[in-house]
Amino acid sequence: MYKPSLKNNWSLIGLCILSMILFTIVHYSKKEVKQDFYEEKVLASKNNAEAMKVLKEEVLSLGYTIDRLNDPQETGLIGASVSSITTSRGALSERLTTLNPNYAAIMIDLLKRSDLKEGDYVAVGLTGANPGANLALYIAMETLKLKPIIIVSAGSSTYGANRELFTWLDMETVLFENKMISFKSKFATLGGTNDIGRGLPPEGRENLMRAIIRNESIPISGENLKENVELRYESYINELPDGEHYSAFVNLGAGVGNVGSLVNAKIIQTGINRKLGEKEFKEPGVMMLFSKMNMPIIHIYNVMKLAKDHKLDTNSMTVYDHGQDDKKYGEGPIFSKQINNVFVAVVCWLVLIFAIIAVIIFDRHDRHFMSNIVDPEEDL
Repeated sequence: MYKPSLKNNWSLIGLCILSMILFTIVHYSKKEVKQDFYEEKVLASKNNAEAMKVLKEEVLSLGYTIDRLNDPQETGLIGASVSSITTSRGALSERLTTLNPNYAAIMIDLLKRSDLKEGDYVAVGLTGANPGANLALYIAMETLKLKPIIIVSAGSSTYGANRELFTWLDMETVLFENKMISFKSKFATLGGTNDIGRGLPPEGRENLMRAIIRNESIPISGENLKENVELRYESYINELPDGEHYSAFVNLGAGVGNVGSLVNAKIIQTGINRKLGEKEFKEPGVMMLFSKMNMPIIHIYNVMKLAKDHKLDTNSMTVYDHGQDDKKYGEGPIFSKQINNVFVAVVCWLVLIFAIIAVIIFDRHDRHFMSNIVDPEEDL
């Protein structure tokens, strides 16, 4: 009787080995592809690092010490745990996350995906709570050559811009005088509860008002939150040149004058909101008034989520040599991504297909050949 050989088994083993080799070739043939807005992101990241160096020098010149435990990168942008202008408690981890210079690239991504272009007017509202995020936003707007009209809540929560002589308004002035930015906030409120400084001691409110005046901002001081929201909105509209319009509203933080309430800040999606005007809010802030104009609303509240969504390093113990190592700029998922090389993948696929076809053909040939062999033990 005819006994089949083991040739077919060896063919299958060969195909298996070939498949693994081809898979390995395809896997390691991936290439780097630049993400959208790559050039702008790299430039913003570099400029952000330079701006952080400028602000650090100012911190030291004012005689403030840097807490290396709470500020492991020694940026000088981590404020005190308490001061006379501290409005509420804040998370240190959020402050540290935004001190990665590449956070400016995330801001570029948000602004560009909101269809903003050079020369567009943007209404901006923020607080002093997160200097790193504020700085990243300012550098991104400067890089894209936008025209922001800014209202700042001068107070700050813990570990933010809560030093009496180095509020966010002071930081703005330093950046402006060093030509890192070409704009400053036009108006400012005290911030805090109801956006009128409630909850702060009298000396705290006095210190904030001094900061507003010495940095040449125009104070907004209504009797209550509703009045402050109206005054904010009027200030934005009146500051806009005739014939111009706002292309977006950007809120950074949870300033009640902007968001209306902390609840609103939490439930509104962090990122770009294009249909916010369709929703109703019990306690609207100026952000909701702008949403009725059918413009993009960029809500930057959960800075940790933004970092994770863009796969940015959130390790607060990572020390960045700001402005010294160019290799840190332009690297990472926010700047580029790896994709398979389609050409190599197609070639490997064709090689595998031809190998399978060859095995089938040879197998049929062998079967046909063996079928013509007469078994000498078989009865004729």
